[in-house]
Parts: sequence; structure tokens; C-alpha cells
Amino acid sequence: MFRKRVKYFIDPITLSLKKVEKSGKKLTRKLLSRLGISLVLGLCFAYLFFQYINSPQENSISREINHYKLLMQILNKKSDEAMEILNIIQSKDDETYRSIFSMPPLDEEVRNAGIGGPNSLDNEFEFVENGELLFDTKNKLDLIGRKILIQKKSFAELSYIIANKEKMLLSIPSIMPVDIKKVRMSSGFGWRLNPFTRASSQFHPGIDLAGRVGVPIYASGDGVVIDPQRPMSGYGKVIVIDHGFGFQTLYAHLSKIYVKYGEEVKRGQIIGLLGNTGPSTGPHLHYEVIRNGERVNPINYIYSGFTDEEYQQIIKEAEENSKILS
Repeated sequence: MFRKRVKYFIDPITLSLKKVEKSGKKLTRKLLSRLGISLVLGLCFAYLFFQYINSPQENSISREINHYKLLMQILNKKSDEAMEILNIIQSKDDETYRSIFSMPPLDEEVRNAGIGGPNSLDNEFEFVENGELLFDTKNKLDLIGRKILIQKKSFAELSYIIANKEKMLLSIPSIMPVDIKKVRMSSGFGWRLNPFTRASSQFHPGIDLAGRVGVPIYASGDGVVIDPQRPMSGYGKVIVIDHGFGFQTLYAHLSKIYVKYGEEVKRGQIIGLLGNTGPSTGPHLHYEVIRNGERVNPINYIYSGFTDEEYQQIIKEAEENSKILS
């Protein structure tokens, strides 16, 4: 059996031992003080634990977030790689495929598929962790989708052209519209002296082939005779043929016309006779080639029915003759 331990202290005045008397209040205060300290320390430890030590569930969620972040970075990188490949395809389409079939390259604005617009984050990404990465990746994928759709349409056009290659080859205006042995090149394409002012120069949008009235004029490619839908007062009797595939040809100053609007014609078919109608300084055929709405040099499209020597002679005559017969 243990005895209760008695505590003493030395009285500094009497230098005698005195028994320590413990009051209930002192014991209570001491106990509460120790409990308070213990509670504060416990709360501090709890705070530090929850602040810096994750629970198994939080660790699992954190690992999952990092995994998705890595996947998003990989997807963003692959989006850049896909965009580079798509840009190469578009470049080949414009510079090679469309050029082979005499098709104009797609407009740059069409190719860019509506790039631009606000750069601020969408509401759906504004308060999301890694929202900028999500927003950037989403925009790239949207752009790739639009550009692929545009490229798909371009390839569809090319597929149509390829399927109709034979028809296209017959339609391109590639022969001289008159027997070269019965005419001479009197004026080429480009800036030439005005035959009426004889001083100022003007742009000549075709070539002039001088000959006698009545020389047969031939369609230079398959097509349909159309109404030009523009004033033809300076051309005399005129025929305009739509060959499709972006090509049209014009034959002016004719003495007679053998075809009518809407009539289909074949390459080499006689469509009229050389003449001197309208403003003209002599009998001749004024011949134009229009490609995609723009007048181009007809000499560049006359490559059938000649030897190399004859073709070079035609080019030389077109460059040397600077007077317009109009």
C-alpha cells in the first residue's frame, strides 16, 4: 500500500520546512492550463497534418489530374504536328495539284478557315485548372476540323476534274482559231499603239490576225456559245464561247456568225467568217482567251497543230507587231 506523497518547502524567513498545502482552485487551474496547452498543440498538429499530408483519396485524385494534364499536353503537341502536315498538304494542293489542272489556288482567307476572333478564355474554361491549355487545344482542334473540311472540298473539285480529264483537254482552247497560212499576226497581247490616236498606247487584251474577209473562223475548244452579258460595241460581230473549267474565248470583227446562243460547239468547228465589222482599220480576227475572269495571252494556249519552229515564229510575230487593228 502506497502512501500519499507529501511535499514540503523551505520558509526563507524561518528557515524551517513547511508542508505544501494544495488548494482545489490551484489544482483546477493547473489542470485546465495543461488541458488547454494539449488542445492547442493537438489542433496545430491536426492542421499541419491535413495541410501537408494528403489522404489516400486526395493522392488518387492528384495522380489522376496529373495524368490528364500529361494527356492534354500530348494532345496539344499532336495537334501542332497535325497542323504542320495539313499545311504541307494545302501547299501541295495549291502549287501542284490545282496548277496541273489549271485551277486557281484557294484564296488565303478560305485556306485560313476563319482564323481570328477573341483570345479570351471561354466561360467553360475560365475557372478550370489548366484552362488555358484546354482552351488552346480546343481552338487548334476546331481549326484543324475546319481546314480539313475545306481541303476535302478542294480534293472533291480535283476529283471531278480528273474524272472529266478528257472533256477538259478537249475544252481548253488550244488551237489557232484560223488557218495560220491564210492570216498574219498583226498585233500581240499587251500594250500597243492606238490605231486611231497613233500616239497614246493602250492595253490590247488579245491577238489580231489579219486576213481577207471570209476566211473561216474555228472554235478553239469544245464549249457553249453564250451571251457575253457586257457591252460589245467595240467588237463588231462577236462570238463568246464558254469552255467550262474557267475558260472562255472571244472572236470579234466577224463578217458572218454561224452559231447562236446556247449552241454547243466542238473544237475545230467553223463558227463564223473573218471580217471587218465594228471599229477596225482592216479585215482581221481579234481573239481573246479569258481564264477565271481574267484576260490572258492567247499565245500561251495555242499549242496544237504546229511544229516547234512554227510556234516560235508565231510568238516572235506577236511580240514584234505593236499596231492594233482594233
